[in-house]
Amino acid sequence: MVIYEGTYSQIQEATRNETLLVGATSTIISEARQGLQPRKNIVIRNISPNVADVITLNLGLSLAVADAGIVLKQNESYSDSSETGYDAFQGVITGICATANGKLAIYER
Repeated sequence: MVIYEGTYSQIQEATRNETLLVGATSTIISEARQGLQPRKNIVIRNISPNVADVITLNLGLSLAVADAGIVLKQNESYSDSSETGYDAFQGVITGICATANGKLAIYER
């Protein structure tokens, strides 16, 4: 529930809490966010069961390429958050895994 100047609203901000499988080909992790619902926060964590399941993220229009971008080993994470004077990245985020068994936990709002 959101409070605005003493009144209550049932409108809630859209959030995303999910797991996503990532294989050995580039996969869209998060679509570009524009317009009325810009991305305020994102946390992406490699929750893969095996140490060899290294996941690489790419921010932008290019496809993810293994070891060329933000490299997340098992249990490592990437996060971005809007703050005063800074907006979180709004573009598409792609990912690729060194094996076919990658798994990400994603929180986004």
